[in-house]
Amino acid sequence: MRLETKVRSKVETIMLAAAIASLTFTQYFFAFTDPVLGILSALASVTALYLTLSLLNKDISQPSRESIELICLLQIYTLLISSLPWFFISQELLIPATYSILLALCLWHIRDSSLTFEEMGFRGSRLKYIIVAAVTGVLLGAIEYQILRPPPPTPTFSITYFLRTALYMLIFVGFVEELLFRGMLMASLEKHMNQRTALILQSAIFAVLHITWRLIIEIIFVFIAGIIFGLLLRKSGSLIPPAIAHGVGNIVLLSVFPFIT
Repeated sequence: MRLETKVRSKVETIMLAAAIASLTFTQYFFAFTDPVLGILSALASVTALYLTLSLLNKDISQPSRESIELICLLQIYTLLISSLPWFFISQELLIPATYSILLALCLWHIRDSSLTFEEMGFRGSRLKYIIVAAVTGVLLGAIEYQILRPPPPTPTFSITYFLRTALYMLIFVGFVEELLFRGMLMASLEKHMNQRTALILQSAIFAVLHITWRLIIEIIFVFIAGIIFGLLLRKSGSLIPPAIAHGVGNIVLLSVFPFIT
């Protein structure tokens, strides 16, 4: 029995490492070589991982399977946003369109997941955590601006653009990414490893998705931000604080600092 457990654990570790490695290669291809290679990498990875999961059905536990499938979900999302003809969509609607797809993929996974809504952080938060999250978001946004230095999106500050960006960053980017990485992935990883390892691993995967920025310092920053968001969820027990911190950070990055520096 112990031998079977050890074999299962080793198989699960190898599968999870392969899933993360394939995701890393996909993002690297998109960032540094040819997007076509990125698309082929994502397609081959998803096919190989799902085929292997089917063949090793009895050797992989449900929590490990769900963690691997969530990484596959990121590959599927990459395939969709890189392959669909987005040119016919207005630039203003691009974020809602792409993140609606990601949300749909998350809901599709949740349907067959063993995770409960409470485990994913679907509950209220105490006010003190919301305040901490908002302040944290401002600080993270200010730091990330120093790294990326994005240009002002409009010639002059526009309250309309600011409110639209705030809506997009809080509802679409903040909530959806926190649901996926902290609410689903981290909670899933914690079912088959300790909390500290799960916290670090989900943040590493979060950072991998930012390789396309082609800046080592940005990848390091995102990794640290992922740790902070994960801790906010663990301390508060709610998705609300990390979603607020994430959303506010992006608002400061894109709609505040470009106009005051």
